[in-house]
Amino acid sequence: MTNERSRRTTRVRSILTGIVVVALVGACVVRLVDIQLVRAEALNAEAAGRVGATAPIHGTRGDIVDANGTVLAGTVDRWDLTISPQFVHDLTERDGLEAGEIVTGGEIFERLAEITGEDPLVYQAAVDAALLANPESDYLVLDTGLDGTQYQQMRDLQQELPIGFVTLRANPQRVYPAGAVAGNLVGFMGTDGPLAGLEMTQDQSCLAPEAGEQTFERGADGTPIPGSTVVTEQSADGGTLELTIDADVQFQAQQLAEQYRQQYQAQSANVIVARTDGSLVAVAQTPTVDPNDPAATDASDYGAFAFTQGLEPGSIFKTMAMAAMLDLGLVDPTTERTVPWRYDPDGPVRVSDAHAHPDEQWTATGILVNSSNVGMVSLAQDMSRDDYFDYLADFGFGSETVGFPGESTFPLATDPTSLDAQTQLNVLFGQGIQVTPMQMVGAYQAIANGGVRSDLQLIDSCTLADGTVVSPDQGEDTRVISEQTADTLLSMMEHVVTDYGAVTFPIPGYRVAAKTGTAEVVLDPAAGYDPVQRIVTTAGVFPADDPQFVVYVQLDLPQTERTSAAAIPLFHDMVSLLIREYDIPPSTSQAPDLPLEWND
Repeated sequence: MTNERSRRTTRVRSILTGIVVVALVGACVVRLVDIQLVRAEALNAEAAGRVGATAPIHGTRGDIVDANGTVLAGTVDRWDLTISPQFVHDLTERDGLEAGEIVTGGEIFERLAEITGEDPLVYQAAVDAALLANPESDYLVLDTGLDGTQYQQMRDLQQELPIGFVTLRANPQRVYPAGAVAGNLVGFMGTDGPLAGLEMTQDQSCLAPEAGEQTFERGADGTPIPGSTVVTEQSADGGTLELTIDADVQFQAQQLAEQYRQQYQAQSANVIVARTDGSLVAVAQTPTVDPNDPAATDASDYGAFAFTQGLEPGSIFKTMAMAAMLDLGLVDPTTERTVPWRYDPDGPVRVSDAHAHPDEQWTATGILVNSSNVGMVSLAQDMSRDDYFDYLADFGFGSETVGFPGESTFPLATDPTSLDAQTQLNVLFGQGIQVTPMQMVGAYQAIANGGVRSDLQLIDSCTLADGTVVSPDQGEDTRVISEQTADTLLSMMEHVVTDYGAVTFPIPGYRVAAKTGTAEVVLDPAAGYDPVQRIVTTAGVFPADDPQFVVYVQLDLPQTERTSAAAIPLFHDMVSLLIREYDIPPSTSQAPDLPLEWND
């Protein structure tokens, strides 16, 4: 009995299994017939409607930061509004709207424009133009720079309406949180890329991200098909560029430059601060540019005058000739000269001091303090111009400083002895030669650094997205003058500060070494110098007993005071600012007492 029941159970299971198999096979056959015969046309149409598309993946551009990490240029989240022109259509019941409801393409553009603030007709015209150029156009950027609020409003609209042909693509944008602070150094971006400053020079080497790419498929209605996105190339963020600039000092230097520009009704002003190792702390100018709104500034003020402007430096250049003569052993601080106010030998050569004076019995120090052109010519009678120009080259004149965009170099004469007799004298006191303000800073840095010139440095490092820190190549230091010569020259320059006669020059408690300059302005080679206009400067080192900073200030074409007396207060205030900012202790020693005059 048991065996018979077991056999019947087995037969039932076999029959049921067979029925299931037959049913499954039948279903497959029916499905196959449906696909191949009944729905073949519809499915083929749907497959034909699937369109592959590509879209960029934007990396984030690297920040530009100051020496303390303050962001001078950064990137914020923004989005592009994009559309697939070939899929733009009126929305109807087929798109999921209620029966009889229609949203036209024009109305869609109006809804988009309500969010962006653009004219909807501009969007319509852009789509029409794209389709005219290519009826299968699949990707068009309608608008850029949508912020977070607009992004969310667009997402809400996409939930409200089935507009799969409208998409949002991340496209971070550049902002400058510090505004005009260091604007002439940082530069700015245009719609097609960097246009000025470090944004341009450091674009490929540090800041620029690497864009990636993704592919996806759209359905027949233009809607991206979920799960179809494939990243074909990953994006990479740009690096962080760290400058040697101190944004706080830069800001205050810009404020001082503008204050004194207005006070003396000058055309422009420069303030440059460098450490003795060559790192630049501030490169301020006015007028300057706010990278957030470059159009508000005249294009001629986009660059950095410190690197691009050429000027005959005037009397601040006398320190170069004095350094060479001291180093060659031709003079010392007490070398005596009888100095008339005019040197007028036979022939066309003529040199005079700024003001008429009786014959003076000045030492070399007194000649520097009184800024005597005739005295410099008298001291330099035994110095060959070849030797002098070798020193100038070692000081960095004729060479690039940091490679800033548009930087001028003004090459030195290759054969100084071929210069005319007048120019061979003029170059001793800063005429007949062109330099940039930054080249002057580099030369004074060598004096401050014990006679050793180091390359000036604006960029500290670039930290790549993977954490790798890349520092710029620094050239070899150049021994220009001996340490003893540098110390002696600083002592002589201290007397310029204490004995020049300007009450605002000395800084109580601090030893400061400096030289003033009143440079004539060249009209053109044929017309000579402007009879009235001047460029006034002061360059110096402090503390003279333990040099830490070089400060250079310049006022171009001041109207209410056309001598270096206009630059001295600006220099004084900048030095005082640095003392406060960096808590520099007072000097602990007295300056050497060098005679300015001699007696028979």
